[in-house]
Amino acid sequence: MKSDQMKKNQLIQIAVAGLIVLSGCTMIATTTIYDDVYTSIVQVLCLSCIKLEPLTSSEYTFETAHNQPHTDYVLENLKTGVVFLHFSEDACYGCDVMYPVIKDLFSIDFGKEEMIYYQLSYNNQTVHYYYTNIDHAIKERIDAFFVYDKDHIGGLPMFTIATVGYDSGIIKPYYTSLYGTLNINTDEKRLEFLQGIMQESLQLWDENHVAYHPEQQP
Repeated sequence: MKSDQMKKNQLIQIAVAGLIVLSGCTMIATTTIYDDVYTSIVQVLCLSCIKLEPLTSSEYTFETAHNQPHTDYVLENLKTGVVFLHFSEDACYGCDVMYPVIKDLFSIDFGKEEMIYYQLSYNNQTVHYYYTNIDHAIKERIDAFFVYDKDHIGGLPMFTIATVGYDSGIIKPYYTSLYGTLNINTDEKRLEFLQGIMQESLQLWDENHVAYHPEQQP
């Protein structure tokens, strides 16, 4: 009898041990699946929320975002040169990448957390450069970001280059906005691309500014 009881006890112990092992394996498998799913979700969220490389174009437009009125200081400064608006923020990888590129483009120096304005000479023409870190800026400077977000990206960094162009018999503000790291892989090529945009903007301004009157703008 004792022998039979011992065998039963051994079988019970083996069965319990088997259940524990099976349960452990299930937990490990479930944990692994959870980790994989969680990691992939986090990666997708991070990539989508950063918005560093949106698909946009560098085409110029006369239309502001949602047909908002142009910013007053842009309208006024277009009388004497091209206007370059540079929008940034503190926690922004793309902003950090583009920060030295812009410095090289205009041969200027400033702190990332500053809000600055420079009237520059670029290729012997005037450029009005505004740097706005939205974490440290006044409302007027931040509002311009929403006015010139032409592709409705809502992401940073954003660079708006405003010049003037001919539209239905009137000379109007004519601008393009660029985003992120410009979908370009090296600083050298980013700089070359921006130099090309600047050259085109300066040429347009040179051709049309004589007939530009900010007080006639809608």
